[in-house]
Amino acid sequence: MNTIQVKGGKKYQKDIAEETVWWCLGYFDIDDVNIRVKIEPYKDCWGTCSEGNKEQSYDITVVNNQSLRDFIATVVHEMVHVKQYVKNRWKGDGEEEAERLQYKLTDKLWKEDII
Repeated sequence: MNTIQVKGGKKYQKDIAEETVWWCLGYFDIDDVNIRVKIEPYKDCWGTCSEGNKEQSYDITVVNNQSLRDFIATVVHEMVHVKQYVKNRWKGDGEEEAERLQYKLTDKLWKEDII
């Protein structure tokens, strides 16, 4: 069973981040993970993804002051990294795949009226 926890940001950002994570979990066929998303001001980059301290647990940060499309694309980008961790399929640092898919899947979410 998947669990998602979103902290920080405004209510609409939390809702969008949660919907995007759920959609990505289904799209990438990922089960039994715990995803924690933290929405925060810009620090060093637009988003991060790392393994959490429990098995199948992943921590994502997303910067709050982005355009809506960029915010969603950042969540998608980090979810590509979750997929890479879960399925243990990486090419290099995984950035090429994440960058290639982030806007493609964001637009797919938009067209499917998920967001």
